[in-house]
Amino acid sequence: MTKKRLKMKRPAHLAELLDVIFAGMPLQGRLREGRIWQVWEEAVGPQIASRAIPASFRDGTLTIRVAGSAWMQQLSLLKGEIISHLNDACGEQLVREIFLKQGSIIREGADREEPFRPVSRELTPEESSWVEEQGGEVADPELRQALESLLTRHLRSLP
Repeated sequence: MTKKRLKMKRPAHLAELLDVIFAGMPLQGRLREGRIWQVWEEAVGPQIASRAIPASFRDGTLTIRVAGSAWMQQLSLLKGEIISHLNDACGEQLVREIFLKQGSIIREGADREEPFRPVSRELTPEESSWVEEQGGEVADPELRQALESLLTRHLRSLP
């Protein structure tokens, strides 16, 4: 006679199944550490999460990549709170220390932000003659060309 399997009350989460499968193995600890990435935004809030992301975790030390020195300074003052929020969200004391490093913050699936490019336009005839007039007073041809180029780029960037 075959035993019938009991119906599940609800489907099991994959994380729960992996916990059961890898119980007592070293990989179980690595799976628990992976929760940091899952709870990051919830634990630190959207404002910090948009400027800092977990980069690596080893022996209780979480390395966070931060966009800019001002944010690094701010987060260095909040290390204790961040550790507390992360450990609360993970349900155990995983993070003991935070190491901050400056770097780019690019999330998977996020479009890269286009670099700022100033609007370029053609010079009016009056602007062109003014640039030539300014350069005409400089005797050195190399210096004259540099000055005219600088003035032209400046005028092209104006609306």
